[in-house]
Amino acid sequence: MEQKQGGKNDDTPLCPPHLGFIGGLCFLCGAKEEDAEGGTPRVAVGQGVEGSDSSDDDARCVEAKTEGCAPGVSVGHRMKVEEGDDDALFPLDPEFALAELYYQCGLPGKMMEEEDAEGSASGVTVANIDGGLVRPALAAAMSIASASDMATLMRERKLILVLDLDSTLVNSARLCDFSAQEKRNGFTRYTGDKPHMDLFRLKYSNKARKLTKLRPFVRGFLEQASSMFEMHVYTLAKRAYAKAVIDLLDPNGVYFGGRVVSRKDSTRRDMKSLDVIPGADPVAVVILDDTDVWPAHQDNLILMDRYHYFASTCRKFRYDIPSLAEQGRDEREQDNSLAVVLNVLRRIHQDFFDGDQADVREVIREVRRQVLPECTIAFSYLDDCMEDFPENTLMWTLAERLGAVCRKDVDETVTHVVAEDPGTQKAQWARDHGKFLVNPEWIKASGFRWCRVDEQGFPVTAGPCELNIVSLQLADDLCWKNH
Repeated sequence: MEQKQGGKNDDTPLCPPHLGFIGGLCFLCGAKEEDAEGGTPRVAVGQGVEGSDSSDDDARCVEAKTEGCAPGVSVGHRMKVEEGDDDALFPLDPEFALAELYYQCGLPGKMMEEEDAEGSASGVTVANIDGGLVRPALAAAMSIASASDMATLMRERKLILVLDLDSTLVNSARLCDFSAQEKRNGFTRYTGDKPHMDLFRLKYSNKARKLTKLRPFVRGFLEQASSMFEMHVYTLAKRAYAKAVIDLLDPNGVYFGGRVVSRKDSTRRDMKSLDVIPGADPVAVVILDDTDVWPAHQDNLILMDRYHYFASTCRKFRYDIPSLAEQGRDEREQDNSLAVVLNVLRRIHQDFFDGDQADVREVIREVRRQVLPECTIAFSYLDDCMEDFPENTLMWTLAERLGAVCRKDVDETVTHVVAEDPGTQKAQWARDHGKFLVNPEWIKASGFRWCRVDEQGFPVTAGPCELNIVSLQLADDLCWKNH
């Protein structure tokens, strides 16, 4: 294919000026470097690696630009091997995907070439979609299986479900991270597979080894959800770890079929976005995650309560509670978080298709508003701005999203007072008038369970409040009765 330079009647990028060269040819228009005007920057693609060779899948980009080069042209940078799965490092938004180079690290990647009349590839064609340059998000998505188009989804009566892995579907711990109580309960660095407990030892690189616990009901959840959703995995863990976990959950590729986004595919540090999933239209996407890392897709998000099987997860998220492994027990399959959310997903799916809805976000909003529709909540002093600007606080916003009416002051319409200190005037008013007095975790638990949970499990005491896992399970009985 003949490449043009400076065309005005087509979509070919205008050169000169040439932004950079690979193999002696401009990566935009294909012009030879020796024919170009002076002063054109070269494209840097070298990298150094600290602690690993360049083929190590655990290597991550930590710099995406070099001084003296035009913005978006240089991809020269150093590499660093990370030891943990949680401290993701990402590039500083490089502008272009260059030929055979991943935009993140300059390592060889899959190039989308255009062939000329004789069938030979030019070798310098920038990957493009619809004739345009591939931006970072789309460049990452080149190696990710696309979502089905809307027509196919609607014909099959399916929506898209994006699932997190860690603390949502599974919980993993390094073999050196077991607590003293967990060790007393039999967890050691030598613990092997225990299929009857859904406990598996993962080895996904030369050094990385973890013990992974599948969340109760996860297999039933995936099987039933797959009839309503085209499912994708999006994790900020490493690719090798994600693959090892998915091999446990979906060994035959029935549920995910290669639709997996891992750390290297993401384009923002510690954040997730649908821009890396080709074809994922937000109007048809439901997101299931245990962490609010979706700033651009809040209305698609269903937030899960975390699966705290191992003590290392409790420590990581600063939960001062014993892990399930320390307690020698596990979640109940019939009413744990996955079972609860599956019922919510069924309702969202039914309301979307049977209600002839055009945007699943509106369906999620409406289903969420029906959690606390008959509650009027007054807040006692929870933080510095609660008294002056309560409507700007997280608890107030969450309560309203769940369908409650919020009040700054108490009156006869108030049904609940939310407080942390039992000695406040509003707390005393609630006791005097026979109103429910609960701590803030009651609102969070209702949000996680998608129902009004039993207020008795969330008393206001003098000590700090923690999300009471036992109370959540005991409160399920009332939750199911209400449904």
